[in-house]
Amino acid sequence: MQGMRGVQGILGVPAPVNEPMFSLEERDRRWERLRQLMSEASVEVLIVLPQWITSDSLYIADTVGVTIFPVDGDPVLILGGEHSNYAVERPHWIEDRMSATPFGSTAPEYGAVTADVLRQRGLVGRRTAIAGLRGDEFSSVRQPEGYAGYTSVARIAEAVGAEHVVDGTGILGRARYVKGPEEISRLAASVRAGEASLEAMAATARVGVAQAEVYGQMLLAQVRAGADVLHVAWAPGPWGEGRHRYVTTPPGVLDRGTFVSTELMPEIRGYQAQVAQPMVIGRPGARAREIFDRNAAAFDTALKAMVPGQRWGDVFAAVESVAGDADGHMLALLHGRGLGNDGPLVIPQRDASHIAEQPITAHTTFILKPFLEVPEAPVPSARTHDVTWGDTVVVTQTGAERLGTRPRELTVIDPQ
Repeated sequence: MQGMRGVQGILGVPAPVNEPMFSLEERDRRWERLRQLMSEASVEVLIVLPQWITSDSLYIADTVGVTIFPVDGDPVLILGGEHSNYAVERPHWIEDRMSATPFGSTAPEYGAVTADVLRQRGLVGRRTAIAGLRGDEFSSVRQPEGYAGYTSVARIAEAVGAEHVVDGTGILGRARYVKGPEEISRLAASVRAGEASLEAMAATARVGVAQAEVYGQMLLAQVRAGADVLHVAWAPGPWGEGRHRYVTTPPGVLDRGTFVSTELMPEIRGYQAQVAQPMVIGRPGARAREIFDRNAAAFDTALKAMVPGQRWGDVFAAVESVAGDADGHMLALLHGRGLGNDGPLVIPQRDASHIAEQPITAHTTFILKPFLEVPEAPVPSARTHDVTWGDTVVVTQTGAERLGTRPRELTVIDPQ
């Protein structure tokens, strides 16, 4: 949904093709948690803007629009986009809804309209949290300076009083971190779409086949599996050489000796799990097999250590121990999965020491893909020796488990 830019058409945001819509019970669960967090932060009004990143908007309203969410009153939904004046007539979680423009427009002035509504409803002069003013450990993790547009924020601040405005990213982040059963089911559907895409990859890839052909068949498989936003990250190249990571159509053909690292994040109404799968054209060398096996052992070790109440530092230490006295350093590469930009974020070249002391929580979801940093790589965490395998996992009350079902193996094409 990130590409929607906060606007929608006459039908609103389309329902999932193969999955049910979220229930009112799921809505009430989220709103109760948000109001609890607002009360703890002494926040009277929470505002979510949808223009650039729609994750928070989808979480609070299950659609794309501005949400004005009082701690003790009914929320207001402001829709924008072509025919948004018709979209307001369709059922939504929020009963009090309006169009940002009289006849619908893909260029709504959300800040000005929101400011007017706040004045009209008597919601000025209150402690107001705006999501997306900066990043947070649990959401907007890749936007440390936030995503909310300056002009929209300035107009809202003028209406409510700048001295009353605080950042609301943490409220949304903490609410989004712990998932309900319906969210976990939606993420499992995203995993299934990713696995269907990987089946298409294995069926299409051969020596001499255009990489674009394989890439296109993978996207088509995601469509057939019910994804509404498609995603394949594709990093091809010979073993030991640097690889470019394509998120658009890759050039060239598959030659014998080509390794491809893939990361797939098909979306279903905003929810995006991730699966990571390596592939090689031709027979892989012993070193590639060894690294794959060590990564797999680290995955199992991490999964066993991800128990509610344990610290993330315990997981990091367990993963690092897999390397033992052998060469290289094993990185517990993982980050949250959900509506996008979810945390915590444990990736190469990012300090995770502040995460180590945090407890592991039940009903949270992550992509887990441990990565061996090898000494022969020119720089740490290079893709030169990348055969990383990963799956989205959920932490249950008793431990972590995979959402996927595909075999854990290195995909080998034309091995003779």
